[in-house]
Amino acid sequence: MTSATVVGAGSFGASIADRLAGSGYEVTLVDQFEPGDSRAASGAESRLIRGCHGSDEWYTRSARRALDLWRELGDDLFVPSGMTWFARRDDGFEADSERTLRALGIEVERHPPAAAGELMPGASQEGLAFVLYEPGAGVLRAAECVRALVRRARDRGAELVRAAARPDGADVLLGDGRRLRSDVVVWAAGAWLGKLFPELVRLRVTQQDVVFFAGPPEWTTPPVPAFVEYDGAAYGLAALDGHGVKIAPDVEGPDFDPNTRERHARAESERLAREYMRVRFPALAAAPLAAATVCQYSLTPDTNFIVAPHPEHDGVWIVGGGSGHGFKHGPALAEYVLELLDGRAVPEPRFGLGARTADRSLRTAGAQ
Repeated sequence: MTSATVVGAGSFGASIADRLAGSGYEVTLVDQFEPGDSRAASGAESRLIRGCHGSDEWYTRSARRALDLWRELGDDLFVPSGMTWFARRDDGFEADSERTLRALGIEVERHPPAAAGELMPGASQEGLAFVLYEPGAGVLRAAECVRALVRRARDRGAELVRAAARPDGADVLLGDGRRLRSDVVVWAAGAWLGKLFPELVRLRVTQQDVVFFAGPPEWTTPPVPAFVEYDGAAYGLAALDGHGVKIAPDVEGPDFDPNTRERHARAESERLAREYMRVRFPALAAAPLAAATVCQYSLTPDTNFIVAPHPEHDGVWIVGGGSGHGFKHGPALAEYVLELLDGRAVPEPRFGLGARTADRSLRTAGAQ
């Protein structure tokens, strides 16, 4: 039996461990935290899942496949709310996405700006060229998704080890001195990848705050769709599972050290959220603040993922660089990783470890 060690139990790592365990590998999954911990980028209450990825068919197909796999994992992990995209330009990210979705046979609707208020309660059409709606998109209950992946991986025979880890050649050295030696090692350690492989991995880790407001009763998901405004660098959803209305300013935040930085949301984030609401959801602009939490992005310059073999150690792979849009892809990315390990696919150059040129973001424009 082929042995595998996966370091990192977030969306990427847990998905890979689950996929390998289900494919006959002897798997050890290592993480310093419990699955779904809020200190990991895959923790907290919710993540959006949508097909729109501009003109990029690979990510569009991956998101669609991942949705099927998340739904197979559990009935309550996916919330089918739909997704509203507020497009400020006729020829922007949303128009490219619409063409790609239609070419792949994925349902999508284009509406005039006046439909904004029909899709989202009280939404303003100010500055909009059109509105795009994805009926099949929605929300993932993030922490529960990760816990479900780990639970199934363990049911399939994987061992979960709570420990810090670092690379030592091709081996995994645990904080208590134990050494794990496997046929395959996958490092999927999220924001910690750059610290573990400083000569190979170039990631900018940023603090990204999420702000919750106490909205009116009609602002509940479902039925209210989630939303993204690409050129407004904002996304969110109405209240879900007792949480308030989620408004996430998607401007890149300050550099963030996941080991030492205190997790206090910045007052600037509430200000940005309220500025956005004054434009798009004016009735919410004065809503009481309910909570503010801290997440982190692991950003590559072009927002493409890292899925690459270690240049010096056979069987060692580095997977990460979720860049603020990776969570949803976890189970589909794991299928791709298994194909790489089994020799049924070759690594895509754009996912490699080399230098990258900044490109249009697959998340939002990243600036208001």
